[in-house]
Amino acid sequence: MAAEKEPVVPLSGTPRALAALSLGLASFMAVVDITIANVSIPTISGNLGVSTDEGEWILTSFAIANAICIPLTGWLSRRFGQVRLFLASVAAFTLASILCGLAGSFESLLLFRVLQGAVAGPLLPLSQALLVAVFPPQRRALAISMWSMTATAGPAFGPVLGGWITDTYSWPWIFLVNAPVGVFVVLSTFALLRGRETPTLKLPVDVQGLLLLAVAVGCLQVTLDRGRVLDWLSSPFICTTAIVSAIGFIVLVIWELGEEHPIVDLRLLAYRNFAVGTVAVTVGFGLYFAALVLTPLWLQTNMDYNPTWAGLVTAPMGLFGVLVAPFLGQWIRKADARLFASVAFLAFAVVAWWRATMTTQIDASIVTLACLGQGVGIGLFFTPLVSISLAGLPLEKVASATGLQTAIRTMAGSLLASLAQTFWDQRARFHQTHLIEKLTPFNEQTAATIARLRQGGVSEDQAWGVVAHQLDVQAHMLSLNDFFLFSAVAFMAALAIVWFASVPRNAS
Repeated sequence: MAAEKEPVVPLSGTPRALAALSLGLASFMAVVDITIANVSIPTISGNLGVSTDEGEWILTSFAIANAICIPLTGWLSRRFGQVRLFLASVAAFTLASILCGLAGSFESLLLFRVLQGAVAGPLLPLSQALLVAVFPPQRRALAISMWSMTATAGPAFGPVLGGWITDTYSWPWIFLVNAPVGVFVVLSTFALLRGRETPTLKLPVDVQGLLLLAVAVGCLQVTLDRGRVLDWLSSPFICTTAIVSAIGFIVLVIWELGEEHPIVDLRLLAYRNFAVGTVAVTVGFGLYFAALVLTPLWLQTNMDYNPTWAGLVTAPMGLFGVLVAPFLGQWIRKADARLFASVAFLAFAVVAWWRATMTTQIDASIVTLACLGQGVGIGLFFTPLVSISLAGLPLEKVASATGLQTAIRTMAGSLLASLAQTFWDQRARFHQTHLIEKLTPFNEQTAATIARLRQGGVSEDQAWGVVAHQLDVQAHMLSLNDFFLFSAVAFMAALAIVWFASVPRNAS
């Protein structure tokens, strides 16, 4: 029984290093699976006999279940214990991954993706909470930086890994690859934390809150994932899901604030540092994730990159975080975490400003350098902001806090990624209408281009087709520049928000 177990205490030496590796792998595995299937959707859809639009439900089903279950982590961990819940989630995630890889039909794959997304929900917040617990207080900033490294590198490496596995082997292996990792995490964590557990309480189930959460988050995720495909509010279906989601969130907030044992503890936002940190993380991660989605999409659709190369040139986003993770925790203990967060947002803003000036003449090395620059921001981003957010929180509230913050951050990522793709398409149309004014035989530059193409042996219709294609490419380039210009301004606004938090080392 939970009452007979010893509390989770800090480890030392090899056991602590192994615990950090196991917990880091669990969070990395969960985050990678958010994006690993993105570039494989056309292949999976073709193999299972459905259209690409239908195939996108493979992503939507995972995202809906994941978004609903992440904020439940706090309540579940208080009810069953963090160690027990973590082990059960990893084991179930491993099983669900195997079932996804073995799915013989589109319907069964969707069912197993729902299960996979649901059990993946607690992995991120619990891996963070347990890392904090197994490290001594003076080294907890290092634990947070190690967790941040996996959380930020995962989305960048997901498309690379997914594209490479799909091209080299076959799409089921993007799911089956989780099996050996999951088995290792379960066995090592069980061996290290056997007989230990966090305090548990037999809390009543907030059924109304759970239902409201499922409706609000589920409808929001459907709105975000399908809105772009169905042209947003011109679709009655999207209008309905958006309205139901908005009403659901309003009623959920009112209900949870009045509930004695809420399924989602919104009272955590009364802590100043947690509220400020959550807003800053939401803005920063949302814009970072939107850029992470748009960049490979632009490279593949407009710059003729294949999925593997599109993933490779964007992968350096996670490199800087890996390099500084061992040192960042120590640096933050000696200085104001708000300074590091400000440097992160400043790096984001500078790179976004630079990217707003780029043209289609850039090569892979420039794109890689820009992604490496963004990686400086993301490498210095999570650890100080999480340190700021958790400062002053009781240790027993860490799982609830990380679950709530992760849920808000995840939904912000989905929201801004969907809106960014819509913005990119619509701004491209705007630029097309202005560029096309010069696309006439009476324009000297256009006439000269058509003449050169005709001299190359193409017909006049083909020449105009080439020019029209280039116009579309340039319009999307200008639209991408607009997105990064907006991002630069938003990052600077987020930098200002950080300084509303109190000094983390004095917050407790």
